[in-house]
Amino acid sequence: MEINENEKKILEILKKDPFVNQKYIAYKLSLSRSAIANLISGLQEKGYILGKPYLLKKENYVTCVGSANLDYSFRLEEGMILGTSNPVQSSISYGGVVRNIADNLSRLNHQVSLMSVVGEDSMGDDLIDTTKHLMNVFATDKISNESTGSYYSVIGKDGEMVVGFANMSINNRMNREWVLSHRRHLNMSSWIIADSNITKDALETLIEFSESEKKKLAIIGVSGPKMKNIPDDLSGVEIIICNLDESQSYFKTNNDDLKELSKLWLNKGVKKAIITAGKNGCVYMDRLNTKYQAAFLIPEDFVIDVTGAGDAFSSAVLHGLIHGETFDKSVKLGVVSSSLTIQTKAVVNPKLSIKLLNKELEKNEII
Repeated sequence: MEINENEKKILEILKKDPFVNQKYIAYKLSLSRSAIANLISGLQEKGYILGKPYLLKKENYVTCVGSANLDYSFRLEEGMILGTSNPVQSSISYGGVVRNIADNLSRLNHQVSLMSVVGEDSMGDDLIDTTKHLMNVFATDKISNESTGSYYSVIGKDGEMVVGFANMSINNRMNREWVLSHRRHLNMSSWIIADSNITKDALETLIEFSESEKKKLAIIGVSGPKMKNIPDDLSGVEIIICNLDESQSYFKTNNDDLKELSKLWLNKGVKKAIITAGKNGCVYMDRLNTKYQAAFLIPEDFVIDVTGAGDAFSSAVLHGLIHGETFDKSVKLGVVSSSLTIQTKAVVNPKLSIKLLNKELEKNEII
């Protein structure tokens, strides 16, 4: 949204001192205090100011919209045997596809805001308290009479997930009305990243908003069942990233040709599409090219836990695109990031950095 000269002058004053009062601004601009109040109110409506003290909109702000939950991981000590007790090593971490992506992007030096929901419970409080040290959480709402989302995964000795369970009914509260209530916040960002945990009408609203306000929107798949939340018309979406199973679920097909499925995504209106297939790599496509990227395979003994690998991939791809890298390099950064994450017990690699990604990319030949 365009701003006038007086609004620009106010922003310049607030950049120097966000705690300044309206009386001082009125004196500096030779305007009445009521006029300044109206101008500040207008800047807040346009998304340039976020409350008081006057926190200003940042350039290249990334708003991540979607799930934030607790992940409970159970690593099998032996093979899975149904109908009996299986010895495991357990761990608890903070998760959710968009939360993980926001976490990764924060470690890659992006200004990130998490727009999500948690329950009014101790888990939600802990999640917010821990997350706010990495990113802004003022757009994460506490919902009464709901439990913070939780995800349970059983991991085999090879690091691959055997089975997963999700308790995330709270995500249904992330609907059109909820998105519209955060319109001022969304105006802060040049990029919006949404996962398919939010409702279909919420995604439709984000698509409409990104088109009208000239924002770049990325949609990230979560699971086959959640693909029902992705709208039919995806015109204007900058990029969609999902796996083979999710693409098949959305298009209701058994076709496993990644190139053909990628074309179907572009026919829906997206500008770029990536379909991943685990160890078999991925296909990425835009209006000009279709390319295959091999997975960065590491020795099986190095694989500790594959949880978070897809989120690490998506994050690094988006990091590249946000920074103006080519589609090719962005995908390669995603492959490297994914390989680094599966060599840790953490859902988000605690050592992740831009320097580490570039170092690994230079060290290894990724075709």
